[in-house]
Amino acid sequence: MKRLKEQITPSLLISSLALFVALGGASYAALAKNSVGSNQLKKNAVVTKKIKNNAVSTAKIKGGAITTGKIKNDAVTGAKVKESSLGPVPNATSAQSLDGYRTYKQTRIAATSGPTEAAARAAAPENVMFTAGPITIYSKCITDASGPDTNASIFIKTSENGVLFESAEDRLDGDPLFLNTDTLEANRELLEEAAGANTADVEADSSNATSVFTPSGLSFEMQPSIAVKNGTLAGGNGLYGDGGACIFSASLSERNG
Repeated sequence: MKRLKEQITPSLLISSLALFVALGGASYAALAKNSVGSNQLKKNAVVTKKIKNNAVSTAKIKGGAITTGKIKNDAVTGAKVKESSLGPVPNATSAQSLDGYRTYKQTRIAATSGPTEAAARAAAPENVMFTAGPITIYSKCITDASGPDTNASIFIKTSENGVLFESAEDRLDGDPLFLNTDTLEANRELLEEAAGANTADVEADSSNATSVFTPSGLSFEMQPSIAVKNGTLAGGNGLYGDGGACIFSASLSERNG
């Protein structure tokens, strides 16, 4: 034992330790390329900070792996959405209905001319603006050549008897008459405006609203606006165009009872 101790010198210990470290380091460095696979990785071993920026490419993401819940709120902007993948989107300028609220967008109607007002009115087509339950709202644009005058009018008619309405022009409240299927057009005018030779006029006051009540429980309020022109204007015809013409627009709010 004494002889063995004498043989273990400090230099032998140092050299032995160096050999041990060298062998250990060599074994660590001896890992073959691509030898560390999924099985060699501890669960949850790869954390976010260990992933190189931009290292995960599209090809490395499994199809369907990114679900709605994984997308940050408001992260997908309009520029990133493929338009052809979307369904039809209503055009706000031509939208007609939203929870009982409807609009009749600005519409130009050329005047129907006649030798008298009565003849022109009888010949003019009914330009339908709204239908709501049994009610139809329509407009007419006429020129009385004897004036000459151009006249813009909005009318109401019904397919159900016993309707009540009040407007800027006529009202039928049941005392003594209701709006019925046979009520004359002259008694169911809602709004009217006229323009003499080579003039124009507009009627768009909010006080011109029409209220309607039907036996079936539908009621609504309509806010109409009209503009009318006859002949040629000194400052130019603008949106009216040539000759006699009318511009109509309106909104309607239903109240179902």
